[in-house]
Amino acid sequence: MTAADADRIGPLTARHWALVLALIATASIADDLLRMPVQVRDALEEILAAYRSSSVLDSFWTASFNAAYLRPLRIAQIKALFDLAGGNYWLAYRGFHVLLLAACMLLFTRALHVRTATDLVAAAFALTVLTGLHTFRSLIQEAFPINHFLEIAVFALATLNLAQGTRRVWTDLTALLLFAAASLTLESGLLIWVVAVSGWIFGLRGISGRGVLLMTGLLGVYFYLRFVSLAVGVPTLAERSSGYFFGVLEPEELQARFGHRVWWFRGYNVVASIMSVLFSEPQSGVFATTRSWKEAHVVAWQVIAAVSSLITTGVIAVVAVGHSRRRLRPAPASAADGAAGGAADGARDAALLGVGATVLIASAVLSFAYTKDDIMSTAGVFYALAAYVSVRHVLTACAGWRAAKTAAVVALLFLAAATWSVRSLGIHHVASAAAFKTRNDWAFQPDTWKREGRWPARADEQRLLQRLRAQALAMPAPNPTFDWRWADRVWGD
Repeated sequence: MTAADADRIGPLTARHWALVLALIATASIADDLLRMPVQVRDALEEILAAYRSSSVLDSFWTASFNAAYLRPLRIAQIKALFDLAGGNYWLAYRGFHVLLLAACMLLFTRALHVRTATDLVAAAFALTVLTGLHTFRSLIQEAFPINHFLEIAVFALATLNLAQGTRRVWTDLTALLLFAAASLTLESGLLIWVVAVSGWIFGLRGISGRGVLLMTGLLGVYFYLRFVSLAVGVPTLAERSSGYFFGVLEPEELQARFGHRVWWFRGYNVVASIMSVLFSEPQSGVFATTRSWKEAHVVAWQVIAAVSSLITTGVIAVVAVGHSRRRLRPAPASAADGAAGGAADGARDAALLGVGATVLIASAVLSFAYTKDDIMSTAGVFYALAAYVSVRHVLTACAGWRAAKTAAVVALLFLAAATWSVRSLGIHHVASAAAFKTRNDWAFQPDTWKREGRWPARADEQRLLQRLRAQALAMPAPNPTFDWRWADRVWGD
């Protein structure tokens, strides 16, 4: 599809208006990110390790022999940004966070292939789903000191865009590099292979069959390195707490309850993770809304989340079933070669739904050890893509319906859009609260580490921590206590 194929709305095409919406959303969230100090929890140790490392290569090599994880590129990236920071660590790490956010939003919008005014309306809906889903919050409020889960989402969207495009020699090479980088950053990076393979199966052939086979070979190499050569294991019940039905179980409780039937707990994690994306319940394995309902103490944000997710997932399910019944042919080799007819559009939509469902299931399988919203963040991105396809299909179909049916469906979609918009606005409240908490963490950090016996003995390392602390405390962070009293009830805390 070219810009000339798109409907013009005023001075711009629908496609360009969609990019404008994405840039506006990116700018507003980027402003929140640049008001947040460098994170303390799960980040400070990594920054100290980067300082102690002699080079990026040394960080990569040392992390390759970690007994628990195979994430060498994750550690190497932290070292690379540390060296590039020139002392301004906040700008380096938060600036990179902003770049990842911008890449995610623009690649997401590009994957929609907006062409008409109806597409633009559906794209606006999809952007609110993307930024309103609870899995997106962890992409903003956490950074270790790099938000690698956001990085994996960017890699997955880049792979999807390659699969949707025209097959070229460099496309396969780029896809292979994306997989290699992602898989050596986090275990969630294996989703790049899932996107490439499922895209090829469902007709998105921008990445060739040879490229998919080569990527599968790299996947085999990854498994060999992890489980044979380096003998890296999988997380056990003793490593961390995890949500289970209506509460959080500590490692000792998990071992006592599931030590002899760990398969049950693993299965719960997979099912709960799928439900979390589709229904916003449970979150991090805990059925908080259901528990509140039982206790007759449901909070506004729980109602808003339930209504928005139930309607959207219902629409996606109806449209997916319709596509399945029609048994559409695979999409053409290029989704952007000018074949913009109804059959090609329908095939592309069916492919996005198929890839989204596959990514959802694969992400849930990767969550077998413990439930965590971060792990499902890429699945949340593909859920928003499925929402775009489904809403666009419904809006297009409305033209042939009776007035009463059209009015009812439009009213339902309006309710979903309104509730998703409220959830999307909540990202600013969450980011502001996270900034205040992080600033407070820095205020007490020296005393905390000294009390725990973790304060470094070397004077140069102490100066580094004090420099980071001074940068954090110099940043203004409003106290959320003075926010509107209803904010926590509408957006959560």
